[in-house]
Amino acid sequence: MEKKEIRKALMESEFARKKLLQPHFLDLGLTLGQGQPRILRTLKQKGSMTQRELADLCRMDVTNMSRTLDRLEENGLIQRTRPQNSRRANLVELTALGHEKAGKVVECFERLDERICQGFTEEELSRLLGYLQRIIKNLEGDEL
Repeated sequence: MEKKEIRKALMESEFARKKLLQPHFLDLGLTLGQGQPRILRTLKQKGSMTQRELADLCRMDVTNMSRTLDRLEENGLIQRTRPQNSRRANLVELTALGHEKAGKVVECFERLDERICQGFTEEELSRLLGYLQRIIKNLEGDEL
């Protein structure tokens, strides 16, 4: 086995995941590549939070987060408010429509989780998770 096959397999699995999810998210009016589903899911699961907290949890830089939140706000899915005790931080929360669409996003991710785990035993899944976590640890850091 060549080591590059691992990289290729990881990339192919990511492409397949996006291809599977994209039509469902497009039906909801969301753009997959901009992190919109991830943002809605995070707000649904964690509740309202600052833009900075949301960016950190979604692993997005603040500039991209701001642009994506602008689009979600224009579509009536989130609202940003400034708490009285803060001059800079915006609190981001789902609107009623946002809660509805976020619930559908969560359902899509749950169905995806089931699909990914199909045909694996609990032991195999546990080992796979450990291997993937080790790959993530290997990739963290700035040097290549």
